[in-house]
Amino acid sequence: MKKSISVLLLTYNEEIHLERCIQNVQKLSDQIFIIDSFSTDNTLAIAEKYSIPVVQNKFIHHANQINRALEIYPFETDYIIRVDCDELLSDSLISEIKDCLNDEAFDSINGFYMQRKVFFMGGIIHYGMTNPIWLLRIWKRGEGKCDDKWMDEKIILNEPSTYNLKNLIIDHNLNNLTWWTQKHNLYANRESIEVLKHRYLQADQIKDKLPLKDLVVHVLKSFYNKSPIFVRSILLFHYSYFFRLGILDGIRGLMWNVLQVFWYRFLVDAKVYEFENSHNFEKDKIKEALKEIV
Repeated sequence: MKKSISVLLLTYNEEIHLERCIQNVQKLSDQIFIIDSFSTDNTLAIAEKYSIPVVQNKFIHHANQINRALEIYPFETDYIIRVDCDELLSDSLISEIKDCLNDEAFDSINGFYMQRKVFFMGGIIHYGMTNPIWLLRIWKRGEGKCDDKWMDEKIILNEPSTYNLKNLIIDHNLNNLTWWTQKHNLYANRESIEVLKHRYLQADQIKDKLPLKDLVVHVLKSFYNKSPIFVRSILLFHYSYFFRLGILDGIRGLMWNVLQVFWYRFLVDAKVYEFENSHNFEKDKIKEALKEIV
């Protein structure tokens, strides 16, 4: 029997992307739901145009929005897929997902990983440490919930029975570089909180049922977080640009690796240092200040 799937979209001022995104995911499902962080542009009007239900919830971080949507919406399909509004499911990926939903051999699968590549400065980035990156974006209804992270949130499955889809989802943001840098400055705020939690609250413990792909990422990030501050972003750039062949993406790859891999990670470290310095590097003060945030 054919299995069904719902689409969950998180929005905040996504008028530049939302209509394109809706038309894209409609190729997969007409069960589309939006949780919005009180947009002030035409996001809600576009959703109304397509008769898509919208619930608004104050934004804390993406994980909170996802879990709130899972609580609010009466999802009745077999599976749920989470898509960011600036992402596009390739036609081959849509066909592959439909084939899996029609195949009884996948009845026992609780989660599907897909590969994402980034469209940046006029073309797709093919190399480097995050191209492609594996993301668990489809999960069986009732079998998954988002972890409580401020950045790089993941769906945690009750039972990690997963399958790797072969085709791509593309991160294709239409905003300019000024917007991109402003967004990553905000991301760095949340990422720095995660780093500080790991260093002072021991909040980054390995989950017993973490799928292998996420477990590997978890271990690598834990190693990175324990590495010397500032130095690690420099080493990460060299790893991504040279060892992972980011250099083969030409000038586009150079910009991506300098901005995403080096600048962003260096900015996170600077914000970590700023927070520690503001509390005189005293462990107890830092712990108490963190507890007020998280």
